[in-house]
Amino acid sequence: MTTTLVVLGLVAIALLLLYARSVRRRRTLFDRRLREAADLGWYPAPTDPWLAALAARLYSPEGTAERMIAGRGVRALDYTYTASSTSTAAKCHVIAYDLPYGLPPLAVGPKNPLLPGQEFESARFNQQFTVESGDPRYASAVLNPRMMAMLVDDHAHVAWRIEGRTLITWGLGYWTTPMVSEATYLFQRIVELIPPFVVEDYGIR
Repeated sequence: MTTTLVVLGLVAIALLLLYARSVRRRRTLFDRRLREAADLGWYPAPTDPWLAALAARLYSPEGTAERMIAGRGVRALDYTYTASSTSTAAKCHVIAYDLPYGLPPLAVGPKNPLLPGQEFESARFNQQFTVESGDPRYASAVLNPRMMAMLVDDHAHVAWRIEGRTLITWGLGYWTTPMVSEATYLFQRIVELIPPFVVEDYGIR
């Protein structure tokens, strides 16, 4: 009996030590991530309720949005939820970029054969992307030939969407500074390639 108690005590101590080590390692990673973000002009900020609600729609309403950074028109946050089929917590992120104007909803992502998609002039684009929009003419205006070529050549695996005055991308894993940098670069290119007439004709007043 005494031997069993000793063994159980040692197991408990070992588990506590492993947990403490995991917490320290995680804190170190988050601290380093914040230092890297600060070097690029992004700093900790209160969680944006709108962005947290969007993350809940994208992933699961039973989740937690936290550890947001913001700066230079960019916001990024971590989102954690537990899938119903497993007890393992899913680690995700959402990155947002402020648009200088508002536009109707538009979603662009890697090809999904289960979703009905609009066909565009570029066969390569149609093979690699699925587009969701309530207005085909608006979608064609945004996804002009230069925009489609840029996406096909450099960002074929990125899902993004326009939500009013915000560009959004999301994915698995907590955000990292390279992720935020790459998303910012993509968003800046998208803004550069949206023709002025799109803002004039479809912009939200």
